[in-house]
Amino acid sequence: MNQSSQFASIPVKIKPAAAPTEWAVGLLVPPLLLGLLVARALTDGLTQAGLASEQIFSGERLPNLNMPFSPQSAPPDNQTDNQTDNQTEN
Repeated sequence: MNQSSQFASIPVKIKPAAAPTEWAVGLLVPPLLLGLLVARALTDGLTQAGLASEQIFSGERLPNLNMPFSPQSAPPDNQTDNQTDNQTEN
């Protein structure tokens, strides 16, 4: 038996080149994980800022605002007419 014929019968396994989708997944995973970490840190930071502001403003209240009368809470027209009549008579 010849050595060249002996090696010819052994199948050679050649690793195929990586598919473009494998490259895309490999390139997109690290930025995705980094984005998740940044989002989590941002969420935690905003939560802590909210708690701190809640403690700062816990004892303070907003001032009462003088609101104009709405049509439902305005005095009846006959009262305002009586007042204007009294003023013109005097």
